[in-house]
Amino acid sequence: MPVRYTTVRLSVLASLALVLPSCVDEISADLPAPPNVLVVNSILTPDSVFRVQVSRVTSTVDSSSRLLSSARVYLLTPGRGEELLRNQGRGLYASANRPTSGVPYTLRAEADGYPDASATDTVPAAVPIREGWHSYPTGTNRDNELLGTIVVRFDDPAQIANFYEITAYQQQSRGQSPGYNRSQDFVLDARGNAALAAEGDAEFDPGSLVFSDRLFNGQAFELRASFAPFGRMGGGTINGQYVGPRVSGDVYVVLRSVSRAYYQYRKSWTRHFYNQGTKGPGGDLNQLLFLGDPTRMYSNVNPGYGVVVGRAQEVRVLPVR
Repeated sequence: MPVRYTTVRLSVLASLALVLPSCVDEISADLPAPPNVLVVNSILTPDSVFRVQVSRVTSTVDSSSRLLSSARVYLLTPGRGEELLRNQGRGLYASANRPTSGVPYTLRAEADGYPDASATDTVPAAVPIREGWHSYPTGTNRDNELLGTIVVRFDDPAQIANFYEITAYQQQSRGQSPGYNRSQDFVLDARGNAALAAEGDAEFDPGSLVFSDRLFNGQAFELRASFAPFGRMGGGTINGQYVGPRVSGDVYVVLRSVSRAYYQYRKSWTRHFYNQGTKGPGGDLNQLLFLGDPTRMYSNVNPGYGVVVGRAQEVRVLPVR
């Protein structure tokens, strides 16, 4: 989540060197100094204590640490004054308290030589999942690979703007070892859903489904999305033929109720991540060679960069149908 001022893409340079070995010239240039501001990042959730990371904007030639371990971070809660968060080192600061839904919290960071930076957000109330299940396989994609279907239903609270994020993943036992392995989140394809189609995110290969209730405010909502298991879960056979990755563990869905600031941040992050050319495992070499123009990340930190955003979530195991 930390915001970077500039990024050197070594993989891009290496790829270009292979393609254009004789077209490299060295030039001298006076690069503008980075803005002298703080970067503050925090996700507020009722499931965890307040945690904040504070860093600074740096240039590509600055080898010193971006993380600030000498900052002072204050939590301001209406009716309770302010609390100085504990310094945990390496730019991390924490409180022993947890956020409560519906309360606007302000985080303010101070550091010598920088203007004070602050941001305010509220954790929304969690919206429960009314019903959900998954089936596999239910179809194939254009490469004839098996796909499954996930269905999630919930009731949207009326008369207020609500924002959501949905992810799903599978979890497998480690055999004789204790604990479980969690796969990468499934890539959910919900292009047939009007509310998701209106977001305009499908072309950017989003890692999660982020959407508003603009088209279904106060109504029951159903998400029906296709998914493909990841290869790390192993292959399987149907009628004696290998069919690639399979669902062999519990399937979980996560429904997050998120703040407007979280929604705006994730929307800008999806476009930024896609534009970097690093989408998917290992990235896309073609996209790495032809990167688009930089995209501006959303920030509610003033003055400075980063985000302070709120979310609440419900996690449920999806039965098989």
